Amino acid sequence: MDIRNRNCFGRIAAVVMVLLMFAGCSDGSPGGGDSASSSLRPVAAESLQVIYQDDAFGYITPEGDVAIRPKFDIAYIFRDGLAPVRVDEKWGYIDSTGSYVIEPQYSQVTPFKKGFARVHVGDKQMYIRKDGSQVGELLVDFGYHFSEGQAFVKMNGKYGTIDTTGSIVIEPQYDQGYFFSYGLGLVRVGDRYGYINREGENVVEPVYTEADNFWGSRAKVLIDGKWGFIDTTGTMVIEPRFDDAWSFIEKRARVKRDGKWGYIDTTGTLVIAYRYDVAENFSGGYARVSNRGKWGFVDKDGQEVVPLVYTDVKPFSNGLAPVKTALRWGYVDTTGTMVIEPRFVQAESFHKGLAKVSLKGAQAYIDPSGRIVWSEKPIQ
Repeated sequence: MDIRNRNCFGRIAAVVMVLLMFAGCSDGSPGGGDSASSSLRPVAAESLQVIYQDDAFGYITPEGDVAIRPKFDIAYIFRDGLAPVRVDEKWGYIDSTGSYVIEPQYSQVTPFKKGFARVHVGDKQMYIRKDGSQVGELLVDFGYHFSEGQAFVKMNGKYGTIDTTGSIVIEPQYDQGYFFSYGLGLVRVGDRYGYINREGENVVEPVYTEADNFWGSRAKVLIDGKWGFIDTTGTMVIEPRFDDAWSFIEKRARVKRDGKWGYIDTTGTLVIAYRYDVAENFSGGYARVSNRGKWGFVDKDGQEVVPLVYTDVKPFSNGLAPVKTALRWGYVDTTGTMVIEPRFVQAESFHKGLAKVSLKGAQAYIDPSGRIVWSEKPIQ
């Protein structure tokens, strides 16, 4: 998805898309990073966190030290060693010293993934490498990221694929194409979905009303108004019987029948009964569930490890999950014990040892003990 302007806290928090060598900042020229502090030790780029201060974005280390001083109009977390930043309405990419690797020049960009990103050139898109060089000569109407060595691209109204040299592998012929996983790519022909291999051969004929990519060697498909799951041969391994369903995440899929959600394993066995009004995917071994507007967590066996007593919750990370009481956010551990008392107006899940929070009109980061390691202004 192309990066666009959003509100301050949301712009930082939403990127949990939230992902960030050496700490420092740049004078705006390639290789011109001037260290924010000579005492800062090298850190992994993906561990740097985005901050917003004095109407600009920058980055801090996991210890809360400013690594790249705030100077960008918008900045996103590091992925694949580079971070997209915007200055004067143009997007470019920086390294972990704050130096531009790719100068701001594009109207829209995507984060790098596996060495490639997409950028806008006029009303077209092209793929670039981390040194800024173009992948092949093609300009496409739209493209997805590379998966299993190919990317689905749209040209003249149809989707085909290119390889990492920019050469066309599968000629554009589909009404929609998505990603490859387990050797199969999801495509749409007319109003039906099927799957092709990387040579463009049909493996699963387009017969499904809706479908998803393969996750855990299973893909959900809709037929005659019910959801089931097929394997990579196209065999229906879990018969269509669900009113709604999501893909397998951590070997569990949430499924809905008669207005309630439960979870099945990859054999189709119901492992958590249909008992929730709302159920989310598993993450780190736990899933968010809700009944009558109250939220908690279940483990993969269906044990409610955090009781359904909170007005909102967010996923576990670092063994902690943000939970909202009537007015404030705190953090519980996997036993349901409140280990960071509710005092935050906003709170996000932990990422690389820090969590973004908001309190007393300021954005801040805390460590797993609840200690504030950085804030945009003093908090009394």
